[in-house]
Amino acid sequence: MHRLVLLVLMLSVPAPLYGQAASPLAGQRTRIATVTAGTGNALGWLGLQGERYWARDRLSAFLGAGYTPEIDVDDPSGPTFAAGVRGFTPGYKHRGFLELSVSQLALVYGPAEERRRLYGPGLQAGYQFVTAGGFTLMLSLGLGYAPDVPEGESEVGGMGGLSLGYTWRR
Repeated sequence: MHRLVLLVLMLSVPAPLYGQAASPLAGQRTRIATVTAGTGNALGWLGLQGERYWARDRLSAFLGAGYTPEIDVDDPSGPTFAAGVRGFTPGYKHRGFLELSVSQLALVYGPAEERRRLYGPGLQAGYQFVTAGGFTLMLSLGLGYAPDVPEGESEVGGMGGLSLGYTWRR
């Protein structure tokens, strides 16, 4: 009797709970490109990002373009950019990545002649979720090095990102 109850319970568990097994076609559909919009260093603070994949979608290069808004008077605002590369873990829907980029990392406030945006290299770890239909979510956190910061300020600071978009597969 106990074996019958155990068998019925096992058969009643939905298939996705058995594990995230990829379909036979999943391995054949590799990512080609992704476009996302959101906020973060790799997106030019508030902006867009285009990403192209290669090496069976385990590596990518991206460009980001955005804008730093002027929230208060004397804020350094204006257009920004970012560029970098990512290496991904295996996975069809869920996967992690490590990113190396150059982006805007800090702002220097003050009178017009002293205001500026500081760029430098950064390293981030992140998560990418891509549905079979193409919807994409990306999250990342890391550290960046901003040379030429004002006296008494730290050259190392936090980085982050949150974006939504679309991924094309073939």
